[in-house]
Formats: sequence, structure tokens, C-alpha cells
Amino acid sequence: MARRGNEYDSQESLPLLSESITFDGDQGSLGRGSSVFPAVSRLRSNTITSIRSGYEIVREHMDKKKFAYLVLASLFLYLGFVGAFAPRTSLARDFRRIHASRLTDAEIYRIYLNALSAENLAGKHVRNYTSREHRIGDQEALDYTVAQLKELGFEPRLEKYYPWISTPVDSQVTLLEDDEISFVASLREECLEEEHTGCGLSSQPAYHDYSASGNVTASYIFANYGRLEDYKFLLQNGIDIEGKIHVIRYGKILPGLKIKNAELYGSSGVLLYTDPYDDGLITKKNGYKPYPDGPARHDSSIERAAVNFLSDFPGDPTTPGYPSRFPSTERLSPAGKIPTIPSIPISAEEIYPILRKLNGKGAKMNCTGNIEGFEYFTGPSSDNVQLQIFNKQNYSITEITDVIVEIPGIFSEYDILIGNHRDSWTVGGAGSPNSGSAILLEIARGMSALLKHGWKPMRPIKLISWDGGELGMLGSLEYAENHADLLKRNALVYLNLESAITGSQFRCRANPLLENVIRDAAKCTNFKGSDGWTLFNEWDKVSNLTNSPLLGFADYVPFQYHLGIPSASFEFSSNGTGDAVIHWHSRYDSHFWMEKYVDPGYKLHNTLAVMTGMTCLTLCETEPTVFKAYPYLTEIAEWYERLHEKILQLFPEDRELLDLAETIAKHLETIYTEDAALFDAQNLELRELCTRDFAAYEFFKKIKIYIRLMRANNKLKRIDQLFLTRGGLPDRNWMKHSIYAPNKKTGCEVDVLPGLQEAIVEQDREKAFRWLSIFWTQITNLRLLLR
Repeated sequence: MARRGNEYDSQESLPLLSESITFDGDQGSLGRGSSVFPAVSRLRSNTITSIRSGYEIVREHMDKKKFAYLVLASLFLYLGFVGAFAPRTSLARDFRRIHASRLTDAEIYRIYLNALSAENLAGKHVRNYTSREHRIGDQEALDYTVAQLKELGFEPRLEKYYPWISTPVDSQVTLLEDDEISFVASLREECLEEEHTGCGLSSQPAYHDYSASGNVTASYIFANYGRLEDYKFLLQNGIDIEGKIHVIRYGKILPGLKIKNAELYGSSGVLLYTDPYDDGLITKKNGYKPYPDGPARHDSSIERAAVNFLSDFPGDPTTPGYPSRFPSTERLSPAGKIPTIPSIPISAEEIYPILRKLNGKGAKMNCTGNIEGFEYFTGPSSDNVQLQIFNKQNYSITEITDVIVEIPGIFSEYDILIGNHRDSWTVGGAGSPNSGSAILLEIARGMSALLKHGWKPMRPIKLISWDGGELGMLGSLEYAENHADLLKRNALVYLNLESAITGSQFRCRANPLLENVIRDAAKCTNFKGSDGWTLFNEWDKVSNLTNSPLLGFADYVPFQYHLGIPSASFEFSSNGTGDAVIHWHSRYDSHFWMEKYVDPGYKLHNTLAVMTGMTCLTLCETEPTVFKAYPYLTEIAEWYERLHEKILQLFPEDRELLDLAETIAKHLETIYTEDAALFDAQNLELRELCTRDFAAYEFFKKIKIYIRLMRANNKLKRIDQLFLTRGGLPDRNWMKHSIYAPNKKTGCEVDVLPGLQEAIVEQDREKAFRWLSIFWTQITNLRLLLR
């Protein structure tokens, strides 16, 4: 049995022993109830089950291992196949694929250009904005802007602010002779049938915003442009100016500074008028007919203005440096930021009977003008001839609304802002500011067409319609102060459209960092729709591609001069030889004037909408920021060289000062000739790398390029902000930029290296040394950044 048992143990049928065993013919002798076989069966069953379980565990372990090897091998083969046969892609295309944007740069530009060439709605927008009075806070202009943006598929966001402003109540100008009224100015413009606007729409007498209320009767003088040199002439000629009403012509310096100077020299009130002589060639005196029959100035046009001291303290004078976000915002005294004497604007037609009374009195000014019958004597008027000016203003907190459209980008930073204010002084405002408002809506239409094709820009874009621009950049400045930290961190560029179309000659005013990208955009823009002539060609023809300096009064002021955000402004303005005169801040700046004398088919509007949009698209779709450091540093070096010469002349014996000035000159030359040039070349190379195709297995190269791209963009973003000073300029600490700031005396032009320029003008050695030291620190930091 043992042998048999061993034989059984070796057989595959052995597990059957656990079943019932029977023999033929004797079913009862060895049945299921036998005591031997069940025990043996159980023993063998347990043994074999254990053997099988172990075998299954081993086999399962072996299968998992094989499966893992198989997966790894398959993955390796797949990656090898992909690496060998997958399409080669660039980092630029990868960005778009990750964010499901399939449009190429060429397609983006084509869609935008097609949208604006197929239809031109600028005329519709200009007529809607200018058909009624739309001062600060106007609800109808706001509603129209929002409705147009919503129609394009956008969801505009409204930001409200609450500045303290003046509202005109009444203004009067009366000429008295021997205490009798001899002339009363209407302070209104003639109503013209051609303009198709009711005269009742502009019934308010002319006024200045932020002017002081007052009722003054006094003798008067003529103070020319109201500049410091004009008052110096008056004093040198012994003219009695104290307590007099000063009659001053517009031009040369900002209106607020004219009033400020008049206050300084003891004026009791001011009249401001526009002299047709300052219109250049296009005057009645030169044989041109006045508007509406010709391009010359209409005699009754009145130039309204804000007279707060914008070059020192722009924005709400009661919240300097912080936003007026609520009606209950804490406010400071406006003293020193707005005039304390009344002022009123008046037309050339109505200033004539006043100025002619000065003929032969005082000294003859060394100037020329076109007020017929006036010989430009200073006065003062005779004791029996006096002016009475009455001005009443109510000051209150008013709600204003900025309209903001945000187009998110693949990256969440490096915002590109395009803006223009929509408020005007009266009926009209076609050239200033609503040509820009129309262009802004046209740019939005082009962007809307792109979004409908699945476009997502590389960088975010913001289109903004400001409110309160005419009163001192209120809307843009409040926004900039409210979002200052975010803007300094994220904003890349601000593009401005104020007074976009007022003549036929293209002018670009831009931070030199943007010079090259603007030229590239001009090459892609057909001038007035012509296929054979680009805006670049026109720009080259009329001004040799001149990039003019920014000005001291526009909605880019808070961005460029306060936050260090590179800014640009594009415009078609008067060529000075044949273009019709624009009636600034007058009802005659109308859509009728625009369509008859400036842009009949709104082709210039379309050209500028294309140009601005292409500049924006180039900035937002090019991976490395397309700033160029070389033009910027070259301009700074050229200006510094002029100032260096003046320092040598003023302080020839001051060795410490001269050594510092000479050290700066040497290092500045190295920075722009070597560091800036090399930096630009490296970024150009990086731009090519971002668009170069790589195989999938070369992904590590893209990672290196991406890291390099982030570093380069961060450096380019910081260049202009390196020139911000914590303390700001002397006596106007809101102006933080040490390279650009409005000229302190005029407010119109912009000074380069303003702190140093002011020190040289004042011949102040300590101030000059301080600003040289600041500049030395800044260019040292810049050199480290560029390397």
C-alpha cells in the first residue's frame, strides 16, 4: 500500500481521492462513510492545495513583473516613436496649444486688419458723442460707451470715483467807463446752422473749471502769455500790475500756470483769450475765411480750460497721492493746488473792445498778435476804465465712471493698456477728445473679431474709457492711484488716444523704449486705406520718422511720470501750413468741422485704429517684450551731454561735483554703446529661439529658453521703473520719474533729467550734486540689470 500510495502521490489524478470511491458489485464495503479514505483524502487535499496556492502566488508575481516590463517597454517605444516622428514645435506655438489658441501671428494680424477694413464705424461714434453736451460724469456718454462694448460681446467693468470738482453757476465780464457800462461780453459762441445742433444745448456762459468764485472790479493790464519772462518785462518797464485784472492770451504754458503766475504778481482776476495769431498761417489776416466758410478760426470761439496746477498736482486736489474711492474719502485742503482768484475765458471777438482801450498806455510788448486794432500795449487802463469780472462756482463731490474692458491673456501679467477720456467741455469735442473715443471703440471691434475666432492674446489687454479727463486727468489718475501697486507689477505699456485726429500730419510721442515696435506697426498699416503707401512711408515723408517727446498734460501723465510705465500717444494734428484750425474746447470742434475740413471719410480715424491695434498686438503676441534699450539710453546720454556742458560752465572750480559728472558721462557712454546694444541683440536672438521649431525629445531646450524668456521679460519690464525716485521732484513729489517730467515753468513741454535741469536753472550746487548722485545710482543699477 505504501508503494501504491507513493504511486498515487505521483499521479495527477490524486485529487480525485477526495471524492467518493465505489467498486462494482460491492457498493457498501468501501463507501462514503469509510473511516480511512476520508482522512487520507483530507490530508492529500490540503497538501496539494498548498502546493497550488504557492504556485499561483509565484505565477501572479511573475505576471505582474512581466506586465510592468511590458508597460515600460511600450512607453519607451511610444516616446521613441513620438520623438522620432511627432511634429516639431516652437515654444511660441506650445504656449498657444496649451491654451487652445490655434491662430498664428499672421492670422491674428489678418483677422484684425480685415475687421477694420471691411467696415468703418468711427463716424457713427463721433456723431453720437458730439451731438450733445457731455461734461464730466455725463450719463448718456457713459451709456453709449457701455452699450457699444456690450454689442461687441464684452462685459465692461465700471469703476466709480468721487473727486471734488467745480460746477459753473454764472460768469460775467463787463467793461466800465466812468462807472457806466460800455460793453458786456456774452461769453457765448455764435450758433451756426451748418452744425445742426441747437444753441440751447450750450447755454452756459464760458467758464474755467477749478476757478475761484469772486466779483472783482479793477483797472487791467495786458500780460501777453503770462509767463515769468512776460512779468519780468512788465516789472522792468515799471508797469503797475498789483491789484489789476490781468488779460492774458492762451499758449506757451498751461492755463493753470498763467493764473498761478498772475496770483504771484498780485493780480485780482484774469481774463484768458485765444489770439488768432497763434493759429499760424491759417488766419483771416492771411486771407483765409473763418469757419464754417473756411478753415480759419471763428471769431466767437472760446477756449475753455481747467486752471488747477496740473504740472505740480494733477488730479483731485483734495486727495493728492491716493484715490477718492468713496464720497466719504478723507480729504485735504486744496490750498496751493488751485487758484485763489477768479478767471474767465473769452473770445477774440469780445476781447477786442477791452484791449483796444490799452493802446498808447504803458509799454509796447515785444510780441505780435492778430487782434485787429490792438497795438499790444501793456497798460494799465486809465483810472476811469475798469473791468468787472464775476465768477460763481459751486464745489462738490461728483461721481465719475471709468469703463474697463479686460481681455485675459495666456500670461496673467504684462498688461497692455489703451485709453482715452470721453468727457468734453460742451457740445462738440470731435477732435478733442472724441476722435480718440471713436478709435477706442473701433479697436474694440477689431479685438472682438479676433475673440470670435478663438484668439487668446499672449498678454492681457485693457481698453479703458476714462471720465473726467478735461479737468486734470481725473479718471486715469484716480485709476492709477487706486491700482498703483498692481500696475507697477503688471502693466507693460500705456497707449493714449487723446486728441487723436485734429489735422493731417502723423505724430508719434513715445517713450523711446517703444520706438521700434511702433515703427514695425506703422509698416503694417496702410495710410488711409491705400495699398501702396503705408503709415511708415507717410511718417518718414513728413517728419523723417521723428518720435517727439511726450507732453505734460494727457492721460498718460500718471502712468509715465508717476508709475514708470512706458507710454505713447498717436495723433494726426495740424501740419501748420494748410490744415484747418481746431477750435480747442469750443462747440466748433464739431463733427461737421471734422467731416468738412479734417477727415471727410474718417479714413484717418481708421488708419490710427489700425496703427494702435497693430502696436498692441505686436506687444502682446511677441514672446520677449519688444522694448529696445538702446534708443532709450541714447536719448538719455544725448541730454546728459548737454547738461554736462552746462555744469562745467557753472561750477568750473568744484572738483567733487565735476568728478562725479565726468564719471557719469563715461559710464553712460559705455552703457548705451555696449551694454544696451548687447542686451538688445540678445533679446533679438531670444525672440528667434522662441519661434524656432524643436523635436519633442529636445524639450529640455525649450525649458532653458522659457527660463531665459522669463528673465528677459522681467528685466525689460523693470527698465523704466529703475528711474523712479521715492521722494519725487522738488516741490512736486507726486512726479516720481527722474528722466521725464513736465517742465516746471510751462507744464506743456517735458524735461529730460528734470531734477538736474532745475538745479542748473537755479544754479544750485547742492541740488545739482544730489541729482547727479541719484542719477549715478540709477544708471549703476541699470547696468547691472542689463548684464
